[in-house]
Amino acid sequence: MEKRIVKSFRAIFLSLYPNFNAEETKNAEEYFFFILKNYPDKTEIAQLRLFLILFSFEIRKIFIKDLRIATYLKRLQKSNLMLNRKLGVSITALFGLSTARSLTGSSAVYNYFNYPKYKNNTIEKNHYQLPKSIEVAVVGSGAGGGVAANILKDKYEVGIFDKGSFLNNETNNETFGYHNFYESYAMQQTKNYNVLLLAGKSIGGGTSINWTTSLRTPEQVLQEWDSLSLQTGYFNSSEFNQSLDFVSKKLNVSANNNHIPQKEIELTKGMSLNNINYEVIPTNVSNSHSLECGFCTFGCGYDSRNTSYSAWFGKDKFDQNNIFSSTTIKKLILRGDKATHIEVEHNSEIHTIGVDKVVLAGGSLNTPSILLNSGYKNKHLGKHLKLHPVSGVAGKFENEQKPWAGSMQGIYSHDSLFKNNNYGYLLEGLPMHPSLFFPFFPNNNDPFDGFIRDYNFWSGSIVLTSDTSSGKIINKKNNPLWSYNFNDFDHNHLIDGLIDLVRSYYLGEANEIMVASSPTMHWKRSSGQNIEEFISNIQKIKNQKYRLLLGSAHQMGTARIHPNPEEGVVDLNGKVHGLENVYITDSSTFPRCSGVNPMITIQAMSHFLMSKI
Repeated sequence: MEKRIVKSFRAIFLSLYPNFNAEETKNAEEYFFFILKNYPDKTEIAQLRLFLILFSFEIRKIFIKDLRIATYLKRLQKSNLMLNRKLGVSITALFGLSTARSLTGSSAVYNYFNYPKYKNNTIEKNHYQLPKSIEVAVVGSGAGGGVAANILKDKYEVGIFDKGSFLNNETNNETFGYHNFYESYAMQQTKNYNVLLLAGKSIGGGTSINWTTSLRTPEQVLQEWDSLSLQTGYFNSSEFNQSLDFVSKKLNVSANNNHIPQKEIELTKGMSLNNINYEVIPTNVSNSHSLECGFCTFGCGYDSRNTSYSAWFGKDKFDQNNIFSSTTIKKLILRGDKATHIEVEHNSEIHTIGVDKVVLAGGSLNTPSILLNSGYKNKHLGKHLKLHPVSGVAGKFENEQKPWAGSMQGIYSHDSLFKNNNYGYLLEGLPMHPSLFFPFFPNNNDPFDGFIRDYNFWSGSIVLTSDTSSGKIINKKNNPLWSYNFNDFDHNHLIDGLIDLVRSYYLGEANEIMVASSPTMHWKRSSGQNIEEFISNIQKIKNQKYRLLLGSAHQMGTARIHPNPEEGVVDLNGKVHGLENVYITDSSTFPRCSGVNPMITIQAMSHFLMSKI
């Protein structure tokens, strides 16, 4: 069967990318089989594998000739049948990913444009003796866990347990970064609307590889948190705002070490002409390194950014012998209303460690799974998943844009953040490396060589939707997956944001504009198509599965705060209902989405809650 899949892969791949030589095609093929082997949702891959097997039979050529494969894929994407659209999206996205990544470190497309090449590096795996017991086990070292460890270390013996590894202080290529510092090789998607889930996996969690955007929790969100948790002046209080002030100062949050990169200058011109206000994004960095790097999102050490590690539990702040990297928490061992031990896996061995207290900070995708595997039950656990669903627009200009280069995000606009009923969207710049460009903006219509060569002239941006939609955990036991349903209210906000960006690119004199829909919507100034006609077509995009290509770097809300265990998972102090010594301090506690990039909110929440222990 593998030979049949190879045969179909080559037929489709050479139809989409006819200029690739044999070595480049082989590299893409190797990565495609890596995807098939490691893709988290095996049911999704089973459907694709079946299609590729059937596609390999010669009878296929009677109905779909090799020269018409690209047209056939586009027809699948346009189909009114959901399964056809799903298949079309899977093929174009995964084939695009196979060109943009490579097990060798230099992908097939790198030879066709000016993009920096970096070798595969190494990750140092630490070996140590795990303790037999620890007073406080902090599970996860990201935004919430780092703050918790820093606060509690003065009162207790604290150990930090994280399945991730330390960064390697090297500039890494994007495949190496995604494989080593992201969950599930940055390939996991939700069921239903197939939202790509980007979640950090390293010492420092997402703070080590995120885009450094550091936005304060809006007052309107804190007010709604109070309302949802039946409080008055609890989150929207001087105490919580003091926590925001404290972490912002500790992280050096400021716009002073950011600027508008080359890839966003034309967008800002268009936004001004489109009457959209924008600001330079405040970041959590200490020097100007990230202004030109462009590769900090793949892990480049801790020197410039104030990660959770460097700010809260680095060498001058925490006993490094109590940081246990590459250690996966399997479950808590519960006796009555207490956790007595944590069960961890390190170097393929299972260890049981006694604990007095446990602080869960594994992130909204991991924390519910740990509790569920421990036998804890609460009807809200693993539900109410918020994602800040993102889709994008790209504009092509006369001048080179270098869409990956410069500060990762230069500008944002919050004009429409509270557009309707306290919800809306942000507009933000995008660091558009090949792994984001080619799968999200596949172009099967234009000549291959021209489209690939012109990558450097494109600029990307995103709409970040403040969502009322929800998801939940499924397949709870082994490798947990997540479903998500995108409602009409949020879909309409996302469409509005896409139109804002399209108009801004048009007014900024882009020659071409693409929308991350399926199939890709593509406007060309040279075509003579009126831009309002193009926008009208965007407005007609239905809220159906596989119509828009969606991503999420912000997962929240899966163990929400509420004083009543019938309405939430943790109480107002972050303690898990029904358990006397288990706390949660990550974004899963949020009563609703943060509305803005959540790193500062998570750290402030952790500081606010842990100061009460």
